[in-house]
Amino acid sequence: MAIQENKLEGDALEVEIVLSSSRIPEEERSTTNSLTIDTNTVKGGSSESDPEGQTATARHIERILKPIHDTLRPIGDAVVTPVALVADHLIPKIERIPWYHFFALSIIVAIPAACYIIGFTKIGYGLQTFYFLSRYFEQHAYVLALSLVGFALVLFLLDFHHWHSKCGILSRYIAVSILILGTAVLVCFISATHPYGPISLYIVLMPVWLVLAKNLFYRHLRMRTYVPWLSGPLFFNAVAIMTLWTYWTFYSDTHEWTETTRLADAQVAGCVPDIETYPECDGEFDGVCFEVDTNNPNPPKFDKDCPEICIDVYDNCSNMFIVWVGPFLVSLGLLFLSFFATFLRGTGTVEQEAIRFTKIWFFLLFVMWIASSLAGAGAGVSVTLAALTLSAFIASAILLAFSFTHAEREERVTQLWMNLIEKYDQYLNIAKGLLVVTSAPVFIIYIAISFLNQSVRNINLPCSKKTRTTSESMKNVIGEGLVTEEARRLIKEVKSWELVEVFTYAIYWGTGFMTFTVLAAKFTTLFLSWLIEQTKDMEISVVTGILIGVGVIMFLLPPVPGAPIYLTLGIVMVPVGRDTLGLTYSIFYAMGVSLVLKLFATFLQQKMIGGLLQSNVGIRQLVGINTPLIRAFKLVLAERGFGAAKVSILCGGPDWPTSVLCGIMDLSLWPILVGTIPVLVLIVPTVMAGSFTYMGSLKLASGQPEFSWAGTAATISAAFAAIVLFGFMLLAAYYVEQTMRERGDEIAEIPIDMEVKKLDDEQVLRNKVYEEVTEWHVVPGWAKFSLVLSLICMIMSCYMVQLFQEDAFTPYQLTYTIDRHLGGDWKNLVLPLGWIALLLFGVSLLLFSFVVIWAKRQTDERLKQSVTSRRSVVSVEHVDRDMGVSIISVGSI
Repeated sequence: MAIQENKLEGDALEVEIVLSSSRIPEEERSTTNSLTIDTNTVKGGSSESDPEGQTATARHIERILKPIHDTLRPIGDAVVTPVALVADHLIPKIERIPWYHFFALSIIVAIPAACYIIGFTKIGYGLQTFYFLSRYFEQHAYVLALSLVGFALVLFLLDFHHWHSKCGILSRYIAVSILILGTAVLVCFISATHPYGPISLYIVLMPVWLVLAKNLFYRHLRMRTYVPWLSGPLFFNAVAIMTLWTYWTFYSDTHEWTETTRLADAQVAGCVPDIETYPECDGEFDGVCFEVDTNNPNPPKFDKDCPEICIDVYDNCSNMFIVWVGPFLVSLGLLFLSFFATFLRGTGTVEQEAIRFTKIWFFLLFVMWIASSLAGAGAGVSVTLAALTLSAFIASAILLAFSFTHAEREERVTQLWMNLIEKYDQYLNIAKGLLVVTSAPVFIIYIAISFLNQSVRNINLPCSKKTRTTSESMKNVIGEGLVTEEARRLIKEVKSWELVEVFTYAIYWGTGFMTFTVLAAKFTTLFLSWLIEQTKDMEISVVTGILIGVGVIMFLLPPVPGAPIYLTLGIVMVPVGRDTLGLTYSIFYAMGVSLVLKLFATFLQQKMIGGLLQSNVGIRQLVGINTPLIRAFKLVLAERGFGAAKVSILCGGPDWPTSVLCGIMDLSLWPILVGTIPVLVLIVPTVMAGSFTYMGSLKLASGQPEFSWAGTAATISAAFAAIVLFGFMLLAAYYVEQTMRERGDEIAEIPIDMEVKKLDDEQVLRNKVYEEVTEWHVVPGWAKFSLVLSLICMIMSCYMVQLFQEDAFTPYQLTYTIDRHLGGDWKNLVLPLGWIALLLFGVSLLLFSFVVIWAKRQTDERLKQSVTSRRSVVSVEHVDRDMGVSIISVGSI
């Protein structure tokens, strides 16, 4: 606390007491709390002519307000710093420009946004647009798509990117224009079945529009100056569109996302009902047995033989949600471009800025995915977000291409790559593994096309690239005369990798994907939905006991997060406790049970699992107890008090690993439990999302929704829960990184676990031997075959469940029931293609385990041989009498 005295008019003395958090770095302090007091109003104050009295008054005020400062300081530490940090990541660093330029550029940005919102969202004529396109143009999409693919393939085979003559350059421009225009038309044609197409097209074409506007109105500006100028207008439009959409949503019941509006919008948009799955729903009202008033948000009118399950006939049609949430997607795209525009300012390092806007982008995608899934629109939204991400990065690449010359682009990319190699060289094989498991099919297709390309080059057509003599560096690379030189360079690069390690990480990536996004996600949802159905008619005390028991078991499973458990409690407790507690108290009761469950699970994880495992040296080595990261964790969590760093780690870290790690590090239990209590900030919106989801399904005797607002409230609650969860994670990562950077001396003073260090030293030798026995050229043929076949099976299973999700698994949500949506058999969740994918996944793991077992045995044998030879070889002194020379032989490894 600091005091500043300033003389005012008259006899007033301004005493400014500055309250600030000493732990907040100067660059992150966005605000300073201050208090100004007129000393004429303080009894006993001194006059202007008494300087010593003024100083005494200041000291007196300081003594009075010091307790206030001591109280506010921890609040500043716990609140101001996280808020400032989150704001710093959520708001781009906007370039300051004159207001008239800001206004003009805002209009330029708003024009295509307004066109998209009017043409493809529910605010405008989006539903009618989708219906018109699906009825009159969708049947021509396949012919157009095949024509575009054929045209692009012919251009590639003729090496059109190597046409450098004047006529060739003109031909290239014409050909590229045809491809772009044809692709745009194709996207519109298939928008009824692929509603994410128009928003992706809008995001990709936005940079083209901005570059065109620059050439028309800002010719005098360099592109490197113009693009950063766009950061403010882009951000302003993103916020304005988000505000407009939020206001429009709550303006009328017909604008909200409810069951009734979903059905009405589906019929207006021309969605085809799934009569094959629901044959009993066939009827005369647009192909279904119920009637929906598309102008008023009234519940559907069912025929006497029409079951209520028929409202699910449009579940596979994601058009409605995409059309409704379209303005939000526009805002999301503009926000991404705004961050990218600040990235081109060059105020920070390339790596820092790239990581910064990548984090915010995935944060926003995470929020939307959670919200859409809980809103009942999960099917198709994941694909939409993937398409949105891809189109956003294509748009950023377009801006990058126009902002830099070819040489500058290469220099910037090279700089980024060299920085990554320097800092993260030890993790490159992990990244290569991810590249393999995601892009291997693309690589195979490219090699096949390069074979055709080389065949055309061998004909020596006038417009194709001439085949050059193979250079010395490429002579030993396979494919000479069969594939292009570019493809052979790529093959050479891949062959230089540590293939066994890269393929191993690729299989690990695939295993993680299948485990968390398929097995854990889908079967956890299935089990919780069954639990909801079974407990709906039980007493609240019995249900509480069951949910606590089940919740504890699920918390003890490492892949299961806490959010689905809190969501289930919100859905279950409201119907069970409504008659005895009422809706409001049932929701509060669910929140209380969730908190008790979380704390009890934390106790079990820390003391019963981590506490028991801490005596196992192998487990301590496995978690990296001596690594700087874990020691930084321990330093923060062992501190007295409950600062933002400690709370963010306890609440933002993964449930099971964080609590178990606390037990392994032998931390005190009570501070950990108290520091976990702020998880209520996450529990409250998650439970509310579950409760509102249930309330949205309630109907009055007249058929009207009892809580028409509940569907929208559930979506907002879910989005807020996602924001809180990501905020905790972001703060946890920030504080751990800050601790490692600024408190290295304290981390170094933490005693080293000598038992673990001994194992680590031994592991270094073991890892070296393991690398030697798994070098690609020494691995036997059967092991190579098994590893490659395992990788192929893993890639196929991942692609099946990702690209053909609706053909692999029956769409199923937490509010569904097995009897109603799976025909009474839970195994119907997995469709035939899904069983094939799971079978391939199992075969992959089996083959991979054979290779791992072989590699470990080879490593053990090599180590035993080394130990044996070390013991048997001794120093021997031999005197050669004839030569008169002493020869000493020393054995070593």
